[in-house]
Amino acid sequence: MGKLTVKLFGIQDGLQVFENQKLIRLKSKDHNLLIMEDHLPLLGELDGYLEIVGQEQKIFENIQGYYMHRNNTFELLLKEK
Repeated sequence: MGKLTVKLFGIQDGLQVFENQKLIRLKSKDHNLLIMEDHLPLLGELDGYLEIVGQEQKIFENIQGYYMHRNNTFELLLKEK
């Protein structure tokens, strides 16, 4: 099992927390990122696709928001459409 924590904040669904994830894949119009444990801190904007890989795979498509990754915690603040 991984040690990443993913927190998604949105008006519609509230706070969603996914513990013990292995990796996070971001595909945006400007970049493609693969975030793993102990990855360097990141800050950016997402307009595209988010995949969370752990025991189960979770895929979120056509999402927009702002993210921050530090200390093995990935946080995404979703924009409402």
